[in-house]
Amino acid sequence: MKKTKEEIIAWVRDYFKKNGDPNTRALIGISGGKDSTVSAAICVEALGKERVIGVLMPNGVQSDIADSKKVCEFLGIKSYEINIQGAYDGLTKEILEKTKESVTNQYKTNTPSRLRMTTLYAVAAIIGNCRISNNGNLSERLMGYFTLWGDGAGDFAPLSNLYVSEVVELGIELGLPEYLVKKAPSDGMCGKTDEDNLGFTYADVERVSRGREDEVDPAIVASIKKKINGMAFKSKLLNIPSFMPSKKVLAIVDAQNDFIDGSLGVGIEKWNQAKKHILNLIQQENYDEIIFTKDCHPTNHCSFKENGGIWPSHCVEGSKGAEIDADLKNAELKYSVLSKGKDKDKEEYGIDVLSRHSNVTELHIVGLCYDYCVSSCAIETAKKHPSTTIIIKKAGTVAIDEKKIVDFQALPITVE
Repeated sequence: MKKTKEEIIAWVRDYFKKNGDPNTRALIGISGGKDSTVSAAICVEALGKERVIGVLMPNGVQSDIADSKKVCEFLGIKSYEINIQGAYDGLTKEILEKTKESVTNQYKTNTPSRLRMTTLYAVAAIIGNCRISNNGNLSERLMGYFTLWGDGAGDFAPLSNLYVSEVVELGIELGLPEYLVKKAPSDGMCGKTDEDNLGFTYADVERVSRGREDEVDPAIVASIKKKINGMAFKSKLLNIPSFMPSKKVLAIVDAQNDFIDGSLGVGIEKWNQAKKHILNLIQQENYDEIIFTKDCHPTNHCSFKENGGIWPSHCVEGSKGAEIDADLKNAELKYSVLSKGKDKDKEEYGIDVLSRHSNVTELHIVGLCYDYCVSSCAIETAKKHPSTTIIIKKAGTVAIDEKKIVDFQALPITVE
């Protein structure tokens, strides 16, 4: 997380250099939660505390307002407390009188958020020369758990591509008090946490988003996917300059039991040698993330001999043979899983392993099998990501045919 901290501080500094002058200040709504606390701390590191202003915006009584004040005190930043209750009550009274309607839950949830963002821009207009932070994180964005033109607005977004878990890690790296950065996320209005309202945890959201669905209850997986698909329209409207961390990634291709010792077994001894090299890479190369690809075939897949293909039945979805080598999955590093081969009528050796990732500067590829799936994944990824350095670490692979010469189609793929 140290690298991400350094990159995000540099990104904020560069944003203000390009979109302001040496006196332009960051204006941040301070809720007392992890996101606004971490955003404020980043801006202090990037700009200095004299160029960061916190705005506390209770709607009447805020039960955790003391935490908001502690954030500003800890960071040493100037702050204003502006209570929006008068504006909320006045607006509500006027609307109800004219419409003859009743207040809805949607109104009670979204209107204070929009008034808070209005307040931030109003403060900026009065004190002048400010840029307003959007404090939202990736987990919230995937869930659509923000208010359009409320907390979904802003001028720059330092955390929008970081999961909740990464925001917590970043807060610890910044030296913030743990009770603030590990505080349960809440909208501060309904008395419940975000996770209570959603019906699942942000940790589960991250697992599903990373393709690790087998680690989550199927009913929760379905609920999360439905939410992500239903809220996609909101995320697309967030046209705000956003920080994107650079990544060095290791892709481990099809390290599944059937390729190791099952129907397409290349030999446990050979695989153990390759695996030893992969584990050494994980220890030495300081990867930001691991991506596993995984064949998930239906029983009637076209590649199987009984269905007219050239391979024995292998990696049938849900079978033990389709499981990834446990020694690798237990590696203590963030990882994602990409499934392929689900279409019964499509043979799919390769896949763009970076289809869910942006700003990957260097990609190393290992796994099974070099002459088929590893090389195909390298080719498919190189076609879609020409600016990414792609290196196949040959010692971390095993081939079905060691003599086969692979045609990399003149793409910039290095084998070493």
